[in-house]
Amino acid sequence: MKPIIIAIVGDSGSGKTYMAEFLRNQLNVPTIVSYTTRPKRPGETDGVGHYFINASQLPDKQDMLAYTSFGGYEYFALHEQVPCKGICCYVIDESGLEMLYYNHCERYDIVSVLIICPQDVLILRGIDSNRLKRDKGRKHLGEKFFDCIIRNDVSKEEFEYKILCEFNRL
Repeated sequence: MKPIIIAIVGDSGSGKTYMAEFLRNQLNVPTIVSYTTRPKRPGETDGVGHYFINASQLPDKQDMLAYTSFGGYEYFALHEQVPCKGICCYVIDESGLEMLYYNHCERYDIVSVLIICPQDVLILRGIDSNRLKRDKGRKHLGEKFFDCIIRNDVSKEEFEYKILCEFNRL
């Protein structure tokens, strides 16, 4: 049986990281932590949301599970981060998901999850207009590309319930 990667996609503030943390904390599903060349934001810790590296530390592309460049910075994960057996999740953008799917679907079972959150809710969550504008410029694969779509304009408890329902469906 191939390792399963739950690839989670969505706009800034939509709940991608929350879903990954929920799966890790409630169901012991490990999360792949991306590497990035972008600087740490206030409050971030190396190795928690990302591993922060210099551009000179980029590995060979053949070692990469997925790769994307966004906002002038590079983001990637490595094959060695995927558990040999079982299931894991990975917060990724749509360009990286497309690379993952088309280059590695023979090696991994990939379950693509799109989290949708209306813009007015994102604004209420404190996502600034620059990030919202930036997200509009990202690649969008269309809903038909995804195995699962979760709308997150509800309470945390309702969102968790939706996650569990979808996870049990897998």
